[in-house]
Amino acid sequence: MTNLAHFHGYGPWLGRPDQYHAEYLRRPAPFDTAWQMMVSGMKAPDQEAHMPFEQRTIPPMQTGHWLLRRPSCLARQTWAEPKEAAEWLAGMYDQYPPAQRTDGAPVDIGTAAKVEYATMALTHGTDVVWVHYLSGERMFSASVVACPNRFHPRTPCPHPLS
Repeated sequence: MTNLAHFHGYGPWLGRPDQYHAEYLRRPAPFDTAWQMMVSGMKAPDQEAHMPFEQRTIPPMQTGHWLLRRPSCLARQTWAEPKEAAEWLAGMYDQYPPAQRTDGAPVDIGTAAKVEYATMALTHGTDVVWVHYLSGERMFSASVVACPNRFHPRTPCPHPLS
């Protein structure tokens, strides 16, 4: 990883599962105009369907596409160190814990292991996304995106470190 790399945090996004699973909301541009006919035929399309992709708050399909989002305030935090970014994810997780399983089993491997893995992944330039269901049929998503992004190297930084 180069010394120029840094990390942007996006989220938390809180919403309905049907929003999260609506790919037409999460892609930067449609392959054709069929999605417009689909949206106009819906009884109640999602309000973000009429916003430009760059202004939507719903997580994109590809994490590197977060860097396209404007205004840059959608990037909640920016860090130079992967550990700090991973700890931010842990803070978001603690603030919005996942719904508990009905059988009482753990929902994941634990925050410490998740932070350790996220730190390692970010160190290697891999984006990290934490998504889970909340109680009340809602979802949570928070992302940390490496910048510059290995899969979208030409996408400009939303706001470089000062």
